Amino acid sequence: MENFDIRQKSLEIQDIISIYTKESFVCFFADFIRHNPERNHFGFSHKLKSKLKDSLYLIMLRLSSPIIGEEVLIFSEEVDKNLQKVADILLQIVGFYLGDIYSKDFDEIKNERHKTIVHEMAFKDYFQNGVLNYREQELNKVIRLFHPYQDKIKERLGIEFKSLIDIFQYSEEDYRKKSIKYKSFAFKNEFAKFARKSFNGEIPNNEFSNEFSHLSEHIQNDFLDFYERPHSCLLFTKADYYDMFDENDVDIFCELFSLPMDGVYDILFYSQPNPLGSKPIIKINDTEYLNVYQKQLPTALYSLLYTTLTASGKETEQVNLRRGKVILENHTREIFERFFKKSKHLQIFNNYYVNENTEEKDLLIIADRNAFIIECKSSRNREPRRDITQAFQRIKSDFNHCIQKGYEQCYQVEQLILNCPNISIKSNNLVQDLDTSYIRDVFSVIVTSERFATVQSDLGLLLNKPIAEDLYPWSISIDDLEIFLKTLDLEFNNPTRRFAEFLEYRELLNEKLFSRDELDVCAMYLKNPSNFKKICESSDYVVTDPLLQQHFDGLYFAKKLKFNVLDF
Repeated sequence: MENFDIRQKSLEIQDIISIYTKESFVCFFADFIRHNPERNHFGFSHKLKSKLKDSLYLIMLRLSSPIIGEEVLIFSEEVDKNLQKVADILLQIVGFYLGDIYSKDFDEIKNERHKTIVHEMAFKDYFQNGVLNYREQELNKVIRLFHPYQDKIKERLGIEFKSLIDIFQYSEEDYRKKSIKYKSFAFKNEFAKFARKSFNGEIPNNEFSNEFSHLSEHIQNDFLDFYERPHSCLLFTKADYYDMFDENDVDIFCELFSLPMDGVYDILFYSQPNPLGSKPIIKINDTEYLNVYQKQLPTALYSLLYTTLTASGKETEQVNLRRGKVILENHTREIFERFFKKSKHLQIFNNYYVNENTEEKDLLIIADRNAFIIECKSSRNREPRRDITQAFQRIKSDFNHCIQKGYEQCYQVEQLILNCPNISIKSNNLVQDLDTSYIRDVFSVIVTSERFATVQSDLGLLLNKPIAEDLYPWSISIDDLEIFLKTLDLEFNNPTRRFAEFLEYRELLNEKLFSRDELDVCAMYLKNPSNFKKICESSDYVVTDPLLQQHFDGLYFAKKLKFNVLDF
């Protein structure tokens, strides 16, 4: 790949997609992002490594082209052929950036190859790994951190914080209502009968038009409208929101979070920052707006408010202190308190000190004879560099500052519990002696505000342990922790025992695991705990199946896995 011309390849893609009008192209891919599970008949979609990030890149690549385009992009076999060409070139580009780590022999990942492997994994994780969390979690993240700054937000942005949250909530409700309306024809008996016959091959191709013409005119029109504009439910106008919100607030919302389709953009390379990350709405024309990626709205708001409220070094220090010391620790404690609330024997110590050690620790939970030592770390996970040596240094530095530091703090307490018959714990100005002989197992857990993906799932890649035989901790991001513990509580009568069982076997996966998302591992356990134990105890290298995460989506969309948006 040394002679690979990434600029030329990017321009090749731009030439192919520029035959389509900008409006039809961005609308097509906005629909594809939101509804890609329903678009599995699209041949090109099976070639995309990341349906989300690849689609967002293609949208901005098209908007960056000066060519107007003449063809309206409506899916057909010919369109699919063109988009498959695009996907093939995109695969080459992604391969150039990231390397194909799956072709490597995992058993040989040692020493001189270590930096290369970690770099490739981290680079792939950063640019391609989609995140499984839920809209309510993202909104709650915004509310927890920024609700004390409501006066400053109003002063600097011209809109109330609550109005922004309410508009975000309404945006999703508006989409759902429109989606139901535009697809209502599909649930009518007349169309359902026709669709079944077509799906079962009972209607020959040469008879399809004739059979379709027998449907009522109303259903024919609704179907054709949907076929030609499946993205309609993602469109909105300011007038749609004016009945619910102050007009000035709606105008500010649209200004803050939308990109004009006729704007001037210079996005050519896959690894360039994508403007849709901070403005996930496209202004189609003077009246219409397109929700390209609604799930990104809370994340975009988080970034906007963080930038708005850190205008000085002092403000930055205050917000960062609140984000880590206050928000992450409190949220982690709330999650565990809710999870362990039914335990018969429960002790919780937060912001505690052990013996004469002057370093404050975050959280210690003694539940049913198990000790859970928990450290919370809110720190950066920076974009990896292209140069392997520099990239490894940055990845290792971020890892050490967060996960390694958390492990070392857990390790101090772990050793005292394992080696001292009694320890003294000071918490909330109260001192209590703890008889450690009562404790059966000790688990160390590092909860992070950011995701470190592969290097977090397999701690054997970067974690330094004082003694090689020491057990590994478990490290997980706060959102993943909340999802997993809620699911354990939903699916098992004895969730706390199951959690301890998971941690006991999960430790064995380090040094032989490739997983870009810890929830893949969690879902593997939930699907079949017995098989999970066998996998953990085997000597085989383990590559998790990312489709396992559908376990959580199934519960979420069935309204069993619930996250309530916080009041403030």
